[in-house]
Order: sequence, then C-alpha cells, then structure tokens
Amino acid sequence: MDTPWGPLAGLKLDDPEEAVKILAADKHQLIEGLVVESLFDQIVASVPESTEQKIIALDVDSAVIDTMRRSERWLCLVWARTESEGLGRYLQALEKCVTPYLVRYRNGEFEAVRIREGRRAGNYHPLPELMQELSGSRMTRFEVDPAVRNVNRQKQAFWGFLSEHYGNRLGNRVVLPRILMNCGIQPYFRRVWNLDRVFISGNSVWIFEIKHKYPIAPNTRRQSVSPGALHFGINDGELGMLQKLSDTGIRCLHTILVKPVWSKDAGSMYLLNDLEMRSRAAVIALALDSSKIHRIMGGRSGQSAAHTSITGKSMLSYKRIPASDFSVLGRFSDPPQDIARRIAAIMAETAMPHATDMWISDLRKVAP
Repeated sequence: MDTPWGPLAGLKLDDPEEAVKILAADKHQLIEGLVVESLFDQIVASVPESTEQKIIALDVDSAVIDTMRRSERWLCLVWARTESEGLGRYLQALEKCVTPYLVRYRNGEFEAVRIREGRRAGNYHPLPELMQELSGSRMTRFEVDPAVRNVNRQKQAFWGFLSEHYGNRLGNRVVLPRILMNCGIQPYFRRVWNLDRVFISGNSVWIFEIKHKYPIAPNTRRQSVSPGALHFGINDGELGMLQKLSDTGIRCLHTILVKPVWSKDAGSMYLLNDLEMRSRAAVIALALDSSKIHRIMGGRSGQSAAHTSITGKSMLSYKRIPASDFSVLGRFSDPPQDIARRIAAIMAETAMPHATDMWISDLRKVAP
C-alpha cells in the first residue's frame, strides 16, 4: 500500500522520528485525543473485574463506512490484531446491520476478507484492491487543513506521552491505525467513523466512544450557568451511524472527559502534569440504545465550525444532548477502579446519579 511517506512495507513504524512525522499529518486535536484514549484505556482495563458479568475487551480497530450506494450501502472494516474470544460474536452482530470485512496486517501490508455468517467468505485480498472495487475506483488523497495542525501541540502529545507510553508498540498501536484510516480508507470514502473501543458483555456488544471536550453554553465566559443550559454536541453523521448499529441491538457508551477550560485552545497534557486540573475534569457517560438515539435524532440540528471536522475544512451539523442526560462517573483524579465500577454499573443498567449544570460549571477553570 502506498502512503505519502513511501510504501507501507518500507516504513519504520516503531522509529519515533518516523512516527511523529506520520502522525503530524493529522489535526492536533486527534493526536491529543490519542492521549485521552490511552489514559481512558487504563481505567476501562478494570471494568471486567468490577462486575460479576463477564466482560471481554476486543483488540480491534473498526471503521464504519457509509458508501451512499444502493446495495450494501454500509460497510465495517475490522482490523483484529488478535482473533480472541468474542470476535465472532462481534462480527455476527455487525452483520445484522452492515457488511463486515475482517482486516489483517501481514508482511507490511493490509489485507481484507468478506465475512458471512460470522465466517470468512473466500480469501484475503490486498486492501487497496478491495477499496478500489467497493468505491468504483474513486480516490481522492486525504489531506488535513494546516490550520488545524498545531505542530507544538502535536509534539507535546507525542514526545510528552505517546512515544514513552507505547515504546516498541508505537507502530502497531498508534501509527498503523492512522495509516489504515488516512491512507487505506479515507481516500476512497469520506463518510467514515472510527469505533473507539469494543466490549462483549454477556450477549451484548458495546461500543465505547471517548470524547474530550467542553459543553455548549449560552455564554462560555460566565463561571456558572442557569440549570438546563449546558449541552454537548454529537455530529449528525456519527449519530446516524450509531443509530444504524443500535437498531440491531449494539449499544454505545458515549463517554466525555469534560475539559476544565472551556476553550478549543486547551489541549490534553494537563491530564499528566496538573493535579488541580485533573480534579476539575469531570467524567460523564450516556448509554445510548435505539430509543435514545431516535429521540436525539428528532431534535433540531446546529452547525459547528470547520475545525471540528476531521479535515478542518468543512462545517458539520450536530444534535444537542443536555448535560443532565449524562450519568456521573466521577472526576479524572478518582481512583480508576471507582470509575470502572460505575461504568460496569451503567452497562448493567443500574441507576446512577445524573450530572447537573451546576456541578459541571463549578468544576470549570476560567482562563485568565
């Protein structure tokens, strides 16, 4: 597979200098999001031991694609680093609503095979060949607007955490997923969504979405706001994708790590070096099933700025979810086991305290 840095098989993916060059092609907020996801992984690692219900974390990267075609419109590519217990159940659940393909990385190349009835249907084929076939050979290079690529923030996230944390796993865990999305899928299809994490709980499949953002408020310069004023946005496209999955029983835990500073200029590195800010970062979650998603979809759409899109070039429409709809998982400074226990409780449909506008706004740190 070709990449802007040369053939994939020839790249030194575990070389930090090569890795940071590749990751620099993405928007800085995406790289900072990888820091948040990694820290959140350390919390959810305790989820299986926090409940009597068996919970399996799948080692997969999944990309859902809306091809806009008449037949087999929805696809899902699942890169299974390890084909562990629960993978078959996940693929069977996907097959009820999308056409799934299983992806593997072998000898420096990505390959994919169609899944039917939970089994491989045929042989693996090079991913670029499959993408050309499925897209009708339509390909446009995926590029991110330089305006949303702050080099300093990219370097801080990479050298301040990612390179040290992942070490010799950097290529497999961080760089390859970005190459798969940016070079293997996005050039052929624009309506693509990554599923952050996948869990099997009993007979249920759960998607964990992890966001790092601040709420929508009437006046973000105010320290406190009136009840019912705070909302969080979710993109219409992402919501439509989750609706597609949820209509066949797949559930989503929409989790938000609330920024203490309500500004797009605030990065994620405070999570590592500022104890006060960690204690001000609320962790909240909303379990989304089909009925909740349909209710949210019925609301009016707003328009977000271009910097919120994956390329930084186009505006997005979004729906609003009241902050009070979310359950409280705690603060980021809480012991990971405590947050994990509350996550397990939500998955078990145990009633949890809801967030309030006052609680969230009281945690806010107003920038000077």
